[in-house]
Amino acid sequence: MKSLKWKIGIPLVLISLMVLAKIILWDIPVSTGKRVGNMTKISKKGKIYKTWEGTLDEGSGDKLTSFFSVRSEELGQEMYDYEGREVVIKYEEYIVGWPWDTRYNVTSWTPKKEHSQVAVTQVSAAADSELVDYVGKTLLCSTLGSLYKNKELYQKVKKYLKEDNMYLYNQIEKCNE
Repeated sequence: MKSLKWKIGIPLVLISLMVLAKIILWDIPVSTGKRVGNMTKISKKGKIYKTWEGTLDEGSGDKLTSFFSVRSEELGQEMYDYEGREVVIKYEEYIVGWPWDTRYNVTSWTPKKEHSQVAVTQVSAAADSELVDYVGKTLLCSTLGSLYKNKELYQKVKKYLKEDNMYLYNQIEKCNE
């Protein structure tokens, strides 16, 4: 009789502990939040278990790139169709991300609100020029910031631009202002 208790009791305790660990590690978020940026990449990848993985560029610089996972198939497909644009993502962070690449799971997202059409049409030509300069600088700085992870490549690009395109080189120098 005693051996029957052990044969049933020990597996029940082990299964209960495994279920509890699964709940704590994968089902209870440790934090929630939102991030705003340009969704530069989202793809479905994996050799056996396919998951949605993405990258959000929050500005220029190597520390302003966020990586995220999407557990919902529908949400992943919606975001895939919106790749390359500015978005606001809401996420939950978990202790363990496996089988996803990250611990950050996107729970919802919205396109970043653009300026209203009325406001844009009332902007003067000088303001339009400033807007174009600002957008150009932002794109250039963001692109250069993405190269900063590879410092050797970053320095080669700067050197090449200094020799071949002084205008772009001067714009890069303004990125650090």
